[in-house]
Amino acid sequence: MMRSLLFFVGLSCLTAACTVNNKRIIHGGTAIYGDTVTLSIPDPISTLHPLYNSDLYAHRILCNIFEPLFDIDEKTNRVIPRIAEKYIWKNDQTTLRVYLRKGIYFHEDDCFNGQDNELTSADVKFTLEMACSQHEINQSNDALLEKIKGAGRYFKKNNVQTIQGIRIINSYCLEIALNGKYAHFPQLLTSSKYGICSKKAYEYYKKSILKHPIGTGPFRLNKLTARNVLLSYNPEYWRKDSFGNAFPYLNALWFRVVASEMEDVSAFKNQQVDMLSEVSPQHIDDILFDLSRVQQIKPFAHRVMVIPGSRVSMIVLNQRLDCFKDPRVRKAIDLIIDRELIATDLLNGDGIPAKQGFAPPSRYYNNNDLPKKTIDIQQAKKLFNAAGFSAQHPFPTLHLYIAGNNSEQALVYCKYIKRQLREILGVVTELHLVDFSGRYNAVTTNKASMWKLGWSPDYPDPEAYFSLFFSNNPTNKSQNPLFPKVDNLIYDFNYRMGIQESDNTLRNNYFTSCDMILQEEHWVLPILYEDFVFVFNLKMRGIKVSQIGLFDFTETYIKPL
Repeated sequence: MMRSLLFFVGLSCLTAACTVNNKRIIHGGTAIYGDTVTLSIPDPISTLHPLYNSDLYAHRILCNIFEPLFDIDEKTNRVIPRIAEKYIWKNDQTTLRVYLRKGIYFHEDDCFNGQDNELTSADVKFTLEMACSQHEINQSNDALLEKIKGAGRYFKKNNVQTIQGIRIINSYCLEIALNGKYAHFPQLLTSSKYGICSKKAYEYYKKSILKHPIGTGPFRLNKLTARNVLLSYNPEYWRKDSFGNAFPYLNALWFRVVASEMEDVSAFKNQQVDMLSEVSPQHIDDILFDLSRVQQIKPFAHRVMVIPGSRVSMIVLNQRLDCFKDPRVRKAIDLIIDRELIATDLLNGDGIPAKQGFAPPSRYYNNNDLPKKTIDIQQAKKLFNAAGFSAQHPFPTLHLYIAGNNSEQALVYCKYIKRQLREILGVVTELHLVDFSGRYNAVTTNKASMWKLGWSPDYPDPEAYFSLFFSNNPTNKSQNPLFPKVDNLIYDFNYRMGIQESDNTLRNNYFTSCDMILQEEHWVLPILYEDFVFVFNLKMRGIKVSQIGLFDFTETYIKPL
């Protein structure tokens, strides 16, 4: 559940900067048109495509450009229609028939050449087939391959030009035939990575579609540069409020690159950004102190929102390196990491120790039956020596990669792990601070022995965590290289049973069995479960933040207090 704390630190003498656009007429209610919301991102974003971009920051932008078939109701956790008008199950819940809304149009663009740009079943089929392909644009194919009938053959090519299980009924209706009963399949299609893309746009732009995101969402791309992403409102957007006022209310969203968390905090204090999306506890204290006591900064009302952690911060060991092949080595490294010390002492309570499984507890996953991780220095030394490493036979130097400008927290605990490895196991570790592309290149070229990785699910379901390690998922240089695959028949069995089970208790049991195997394999070492902590300027009203940390600005407007 979201917890909000409201801090009225004073009201500023702000004047409204909004203007009503002539094309958007107010029909009633309190709608206020105009204004731009300014937000920060920690690193440059050079591409915008739902299937290509995999990081949370890009998807916070993308989910306002593209729309999936379905949404999740944040209060009930149930699937509700979005692009789809409705859906029904057929053939003993092995076929999903989807009815699309009529009159939803892709953003105006030269690629349509004045022709019809309405979203149809052909675009949905195109999007799902791209998500099951080996195309270099697709970085997100793992979740659908096992489920959609014929998707596996399509992925392997085998002279197959289309997916057998996706059948167009008419322009506004299609069927998706599945390999079994996947009761939670509609939840999967709420993911922002399955935002529906235009087939015509891809045929026009080909690979350069990565810089031409054309969706049906409330905002469309206006400008994409090394330091800025500017979205302007979509004047043809299909949704309206209860008074008939067209969404969205805002004129634009401006995402600007801010080099560090301290710079971001400073920009927020000076009202140069309207929201902080990654805040550590010590900086929240700084904000509250400064805004209430420093006279040269105009005080303003703001709100702190905390969404309990769905993110996992972890260390991943390179599965392709011989030095990690012996499971005793991996376990020894895990045994010397004190997660309680990291969270409580080193990070001053910023994060929850990930001592009980890979996936954090949530309203859709219960990890109470899992054993808690222990610290055992003597056992770690014995395991390391038994694996054949000692002062006479030293372990190879390790290279640990940390990505992103906003990596202060990660650097703190990675320095601790480096020290533990040296002092307890005699292993030399070099830290490398790089951007996301630098980490990616280091992993795919085997320069990285280990890497720090943060993961937030793209839809609220335990499957989003455990599908990452399913051995049948494709893993190559261009697809899913950051996560190891668990070559374990028992893991695969429990994963398959979990995704087909409709009873939530039994389903949870299958996924906790997967979680137990991840703990025993030690290829990924979860360190912290991280909360989402946001601070909003209260002049910004109506923003929706999902339980997985995505922003919906459809109903957002500016109204100074």
